[in-house]
Amino acid sequence: MPAYLLKPEIIALLDAEKDPTYRLIMDLMWSTGARISEVLALTPSHFMDDGYDYGVILKTLKQRPGRPTKKALQRSPKRYVPIADHALQDRIQSYLYAGHFKKTQRIFTMARQTVNRHIHALVERVGGAPFTISCHTFRHSFAVHLLLHARPLKIVSQLLGHRSTDSTEIYTNVLTVDVGHFLDGVDFH
Repeated sequence: MPAYLLKPEIIALLDAEKDPTYRLIMDLMWSTGARISEVLALTPSHFMDDGYDYGVILKTLKQRPGRPTKKALQRSPKRYVPIADHALQDRIQSYLYAGHFKKTQRIFTMARQTVNRHIHALVERVGGAPFTISCHTFRHSFAVHLLLHARPLKIVSQLLGHRSTDSTEIYTNVLTVDVGHFLDGVDFH
């Protein structure tokens, strides 16, 4: 079963992170459901702002260890994920402006293991957790958060970049296993 955090737990981690680079990486994983490989492959040209909508185009980079080849990058499926949070939009734009990145230059030059180590250290700094929290925990949390807010499984599947909703159904199974938590704090009498 995928391990996930609820919004208050994610927000606590984000608020505890003081490094703007790691904060932005975690923000992007949480707000878009992106895999860490997809976040680390981002360039300024992946962010879209047409004056009405703001979002990111993610390339689905999965199923092969290591960095994808240029050929794999060209044929990988792409998906647009809107970013509605104005504070996150501002953080992205400030980060891109301050970094003076070229349009096709990767904005995060680190390995996923580095990000995972940083997340583990952050979790320890804030008091630990009952399970291991990694980059993928943010992706699972994104999916569960959308399902808790009654978003259609098909849309969640598309946002996650799954080929079929069968892959996304694991999150509905998680929710049925954790059903006891939904009744916590609900008074019937």
